Amino acid sequence: MNMHPMGEPGEITIDAGDLTTTALRKMTIEQLRHLGTRQVVYLKAGMHDGELAFMLYGADGTPLVTVDTVDAAVEMVAEHGLGFAAVH
Repeated sequence: MNMHPMGEPGEITIDAGDLTTTALRKMTIEQLRHLGTRQVVYLKAGMHDGELAFMLYGADGTPLVTVDTVDAAVEMVAEHGLGFAAVH
């Protein structure tokens, strides 16, 4: 529930959440597919040159970088202002 301060009688207030919801409802399917692709990454463990490695992928599945440790991946993500998405 959105709480609004009381205004003058008859005054309509709209908060940023309402505007965001309205904008999201007007997005095309193609726009929704790309929503957050530049801010969200996921991490996957795998083998690289016979050694355990961790790969960072963009939200759209694009491989970004391979690192040796999870700590290195977390540091890289933080440096670039990105966020992790949980993938099940």
